[in-house]
Amino acid sequence: MTRTLVAAAAALLSAPMLALAQAPGATTAPVVTAAAVGTVQPLTFACQQVTCDGEIWLPSARADGKKPPVIVMAHGFGGLRDWGLGPFAERFVKAGFAVVRFDYRGFGKSGGQPRRVVDGKEHVKDWLSALDAVAKRNDVDPQRIGIWGTSYSGGQVLVVGAERPQQVKAVSAQVPFVSGLSSGLQFPIKYQPLATWYALRDLMRGDDEEPVYVPTIAPNAFSALICAECNEGYKKLVPPGQEDQNKVAARVFMSLPFWFPGDSAPKVQAPTLVIAAEKDGLIPVKKVREVAKSLPKGEYVELPGADHFSPYTGPAFEQVVARQTAFFVKHLQP
Repeated sequence: MTRTLVAAAAALLSAPMLALAQAPGATTAPVVTAAAVGTVQPLTFACQQVTCDGEIWLPSARADGKKPPVIVMAHGFGGLRDWGLGPFAERFVKAGFAVVRFDYRGFGKSGGQPRRVVDGKEHVKDWLSALDAVAKRNDVDPQRIGIWGTSYSGGQVLVVGAERPQQVKAVSAQVPFVSGLSSGLQFPIKYQPLATWYALRDLMRGDDEEPVYVPTIAPNAFSALICAECNEGYKKLVPPGQEDQNKVAARVFMSLPFWFPGDSAPKVQAPTLVIAAEKDGLIPVKKVREVAKSLPKGEYVELPGADHFSPYTGPAFEQVVARQTAFFVKHLQP
């Protein structure tokens, strides 16, 4: 009995998962690069006494002079905004949307200490601050805001949509993390004691001390994300030269198992598109189906034979981005 209770506790403690305050006259901000369509401008916004770093992609001016609707995006477990999200943003901009991409506190060029701490509840605060900043801009339509999340952030957008029912008009959740418990049960039993040990050591660190880090992915070894497709799939998202970002604070093993963003689904009033992968090795698709059914205005798409990382590339990407674009056009375009 004692060994059973210890094993159960370890399972709960070991679940990983992928997983702007620019002035209102933002149209005069310096343009740092040219997108395939429109322009890209730097963007920062305040959150919890620090500054988050981001960018806004603006489409070409409309012939009717109307301001574009805007889609806010952020990445999943330990990811940065330039890790595979660009192709999605480009398609949305081509369809006439402005796009805001940002990095959470403690990631990329965003401020905050300690660094690379994955915490869904804290990430949600960054989302809310981003929405507040977008609402102040004069180059987008603040009455037509959509949010897009993937994997770990796919669960976060459900929480954000529930907390901002008057502001968020469309939600897209791609292979979303919905239940810490269901994802935690996917973590290999042989690594659970090690995960607990690292997490406890990390939790003893102060905010001014460097965390105890664990690899995000590691081939055939202990890491935060372990599944058949994890190593190769995650590596494809990381641009050359950023391999040193393959780490997260170990305290994530203590927080993720006890976070259930899918519980917010019944309170999301905006139309919500959920795209799931039938063969997802990180997020049990059965639980995603259940959450999708609880959405008042939900649309559910399941990709046959796809794994957790399929939506980012190849034919699956084309299918997914086309469906997401059509969804946003339907619910955000005038």
